[in-house]
Amino acid sequence: MASPGGRDRTAWISLLILSLPGLAALAALLFTWMQVGQANKELRLGEQGQITSRFNAAIANLGSDSEDVRLGGLYALERLMHDSTRDHPTVVSVVSAYVRRHAPVRAGAAHKPVPADIDAAMKVLNRRPTGLEEQAAIDLSRADLRGWEPAYKGDEIARWGGAILTGADLSGVDLSFAHLRGARLDGAELRGTELFQSDLREAKLDGSDLREAQIFAANLRGASLDGADLRNTNLTEADLSKSWLCGIRCAKLTGTELAGARLTGAVLAEADLTESTLCLTATEISGSADAPASPGTERVVRSCATLRDANLSGALLAKLDLAGADLRGANLTGADLTKANLTEADLRNANLTRAKLTGARLSGAKLAGARGLPASLRQPSG
Repeated sequence: MASPGGRDRTAWISLLILSLPGLAALAALLFTWMQVGQANKELRLGEQGQITSRFNAAIANLGSDSEDVRLGGLYALERLMHDSTRDHPTVVSVVSAYVRRHAPVRAGAAHKPVPADIDAAMKVLNRRPTGLEEQAAIDLSRADLRGWEPAYKGDEIARWGGAILTGADLSGVDLSFAHLRGARLDGAELRGTELFQSDLREAKLDGSDLREAQIFAANLRGASLDGADLRNTNLTEADLSKSWLCGIRCAKLTGTELAGARLTGAVLAEADLTESTLCLTATEISGSADAPASPGTERVVRSCATLRDANLSGALLAKLDLAGADLRGANLTGADLTKANLTEADLRNANLTRAKLTGARLSGAKLAGARGLPASLRQPSG
């Protein structure tokens, strides 16, 4: 009769024999996994080698004397940018440098049609993969882009958030709906540029030339416009809340259209607004060619800039039409409001200390809580 110890050894041996096929399968699986891992590594190395070869070939094409070959190089880089997220910043940097080198701003240079390769390079930059803008900023500083026309087809609208456009010439370019949040446009030439409903939040526009630009309904919250030339610029219904229009230098605002603009918390200290438009009265007519408007379909529409909590200390506002304007909490210390029309304006809690109000019309104005008013104009707060 076998001893208990012998039976245990026999059971262990039987169990080991039964487990051998499973252990062999596990070993085979482990070996296969290692082979697959090695194959994937070799595949990645091969792909990187192909990408490097493609990149080098595209760069070589950019140096060709043939425009057709250069175009091929640009489109090859675009394909590479979409195939390899890792190489996206490099491609953006190379294409941006290509534009700067081949289309530099030259003083006194006559305007010429945009060359095909520069147009292609710009559209390559516009078509870069979405969601990767923060990886690489487009640098088109001091590039001459006059006459360039964006495609306006889906993702080809200018998406230049954080772009460096210092000193670039974009005069007359249609950048409506463009994404330019945080872009550097200081010293840029933007005369006559279309920026309808563009996103310019926190953009740096110091010293830029924006004369006659159409910036209707654009978002410029927190933008810096110190010393910018805004003469005859259309900023109707634009959002300039917390923007800086006066710092070391004040923006030039002669003939600037600001009716309906939001200037809440904007800095306009010592700005000269005497020849700008802050309020506008218009007649709105309903009807069509088939059904002409009747007198009953006409109505008078009044649109004023919102200047709530704006810093207008020392600003020149003489003879301006500010009837019905929202100036609640505005800092008007030392401002010149001589002969200004403030009829029914809301000046509650505004600071009018040392403000010049000679000849100003204040009929129906809300003055509760306003500081610095002459005794004859003071109203109880509430």
